Amino acid sequence: MSFFKKIGRSIGSAFKNAPSVISSIFRKAPGVINQISGGLGKVGDVLGSVADIGGKVLSNPLVDLGASAIFGPEAGLGLAAAGKGLGYLKKGSQLAKGASNLAGARNVSDAIGGIQKLKDVAGIAGPSFA
Repeated sequence: MSFFKKIGRSIGSAFKNAPSVISSIFRKAPGVINQISGGLGKVGDVLGSVADIGGKVLSNPLVDLGASAIFGPEAGLGLAAAGKGLGYLKKGSQLAKGASNLAGARNVSDAIGGIQKLKDVAGIAGPSFA
């Protein structure tokens, strides 16, 4: 059998199998997307909780006094850096929740709302979808 006939058969069988493969992907896609959406939402919740608890700890005046007594006056700089890190953690939480909303979008308006939320959290200037 010639080389070109072999290639022709391979290509032909690929096109014959393509509809079943594509339909299988589309049948499984919603479940996978829902799992991704749920996972991102949980990650966002955990990051948000950690940032909230850390913020409460750092805002306690006793923590500042204790750190200053143990580490000296430089402790304030370390606490300020930790506070800034917690701010980034909170922003990461909001981005994960926005990505979860976008992944779980069921229609165009949900998707546009998710994009707008991510854009707002990230501080990106651009066209509004409202």
